[in-house]
Amino acid sequence: MRLLIVIIGLFSSLMLRAGNPEPLVIDTIHLEGVTLMSDYRKFQPGAKIDRLSSEQLQLMPEASLEQALMRLSPIYVKGNAGGLSTIRFRGTSANHTAIRLGGLNINSLTLGHANASSIPTYLFDGINLQYGGSSAINGSGSIGGTVYLEQQSKWTKGQQINVSTTRGSFGEQFYGTKFYIGNGHWESVTKAYWFQKDNDFYFNNPFHENYYTNPQPVREKQSGAAIKNKGVLQQVNYRFDSAANIQSTFWYEDSWHEVQPNMQSNNQPTPELRNKNFRSWLAYENRKNPVAYKLGAGYVHDEQLYNRNEAQLIVTDRLVTEASAGYQPASNQEIKAGVLYKHIVPEVYAYSKAVIDYEQQLDLYLSYLFQPVERLKATVNVRQMLVTNFEAPFTPALVMEYQVLKLSEQQLSLTSGFSRSFRIPTFNDRYWGVQGNPNLKAEDGLNAEGGFLYLYQKTQNHYKAKVNFFYMDVNNWIQWSPGSIDWEAQNIDRVISKGIEVQLQAYISAGNIDTEWGTNYSLNPVNDKEGEQQQLIYAPRHTGNAYGNLKWGSGGLGFEGIYTGERLHNKVGDKLPAHFLTNLSAWYRFKYGQQSLRLTAQVLNLLDKDYQNEGYYAMPGRSFKLSISIDLNNNH
Repeated sequence: MRLLIVIIGLFSSLMLRAGNPEPLVIDTIHLEGVTLMSDYRKFQPGAKIDRLSSEQLQLMPEASLEQALMRLSPIYVKGNAGGLSTIRFRGTSANHTAIRLGGLNINSLTLGHANASSIPTYLFDGINLQYGGSSAINGSGSIGGTVYLEQQSKWTKGQQINVSTTRGSFGEQFYGTKFYIGNGHWESVTKAYWFQKDNDFYFNNPFHENYYTNPQPVREKQSGAAIKNKGVLQQVNYRFDSAANIQSTFWYEDSWHEVQPNMQSNNQPTPELRNKNFRSWLAYENRKNPVAYKLGAGYVHDEQLYNRNEAQLIVTDRLVTEASAGYQPASNQEIKAGVLYKHIVPEVYAYSKAVIDYEQQLDLYLSYLFQPVERLKATVNVRQMLVTNFEAPFTPALVMEYQVLKLSEQQLSLTSGFSRSFRIPTFNDRYWGVQGNPNLKAEDGLNAEGGFLYLYQKTQNHYKAKVNFFYMDVNNWIQWSPGSIDWEAQNIDRVISKGIEVQLQAYISAGNIDTEWGTNYSLNPVNDKEGEQQQLIYAPRHTGNAYGNLKWGSGGLGFEGIYTGERLHNKVGDKLPAHFLTNLSAWYRFKYGQQSLRLTAQVLNLLDKDYQNEGYYAMPGRSFKLSISIDLNNNH
């Protein structure tokens, strides 16, 4: 795979010719460009949506979604050094986060979530993070939050290529290439990557095999936590004119990792897990007529193999189709209606064919955007999901944004939202052997939030303060607990999550120096109202991060500080202590006409903090990375 990526990069570079000397970096974001997803912003005014830009992501080309979120956002990601990593918005579980690519939710239908450590940010033009329930827009599973994998249509004229490589501590290697070619009406975008990490770091093991006789931690090397991921993403887009286009995405990934042993079983043989995923989406959009419409279709094939045991292969296939139409009866109003259909066929050794052969899901949704008074934007969204042999709740939402102050240098907006969200049980929850429970009810959440956004701008400097208050009440929370025979899925809990999120940012320019500073903090009490009312496991009460970037000329420096508060890691009450991690980065870009070369150096966990992100699993100490990224362009 590495050889293939290098060949693609070299072959593509030979096709480039000298052209316009004005530089253009391929990761430059064109905000006017068409993306495969845009309506979620339009029909949720005032919703809390943060964006990790391509400029931020290109400083860490080797990063997975897990690493990007841990370093650039206050969202808690549970995971260890080499295995499954899951995203947990606002104290919810992994199954309450939707990850969307175009018209697809890429979460596993058997597990209910995707592995954030196997999703490379190199393939995407940005990452959008929506906090809070959005089931009326995104359907089942969007209770805690939603991650949107952004794809920009650049409508390339000419050719552009990027070749990136990273070498780092603990055997880390990354190779990637992106190749764009087009004439302004059509474009082809090919992105490929290969990633490997041995994860042979040293750590202090307090649970070594002789810890009963020797209670002092012993320095050991981590074993059985290697990772190998590779994949290709292909886009082919055609623009008939400014109001009509066809866009397509085909993404294949092959991710393999050893299942990292815990500290007690380090140096013992470990099993391995391999996932192969093919995701495709084709969409046609036409905005020429008073009634604008979109048509989309996709196919997803997921398979998972544990420890090379072919008898236990887990496969799901789904066919997805969607159609929507929008109409503007007035300049300050817009109506959108749509239908989404899924046909799902699971092939899982632990499911009985007598119980589940296939499943059909049909979503009907309607959105109404209006401005009842000047400066007030509001949207009513409703959704009803119909599922084979299952009952899903009706899901409404009301989201509003009122602009209190609008001056040349200042702006103040108040936001609020009320919504119902839901999640239907996964296939494993319902059908896994004798432990699955086909009589489970859908998780049913009520969400309320409010806040304000203040912007101040003077000359080239601007500042932002954003505060959000939220409250979420989820009934029928699904949990695997001891049952009459074995562990089984049950509706046993009612969970309350509430809190406050504070976000401060500043962009300051002084002469040739540009700086960006920011901090995020979240206070999030979340507990089981039917149990002991203690904080849920792996739900830190306090999280936060701070960052700073200093840029001058063609170079820059960056700093990140990430705080993760104390967490329960089991129901007995055992806790993981809070930890604070620091990262440093430096970069320099050499330019020659349209071409450029960027060197980036990173130091992660600068203070060599000894910590656990998941109970009894070691995490690496200080590590180093060096990246080289080459941009070659021939734009007409």
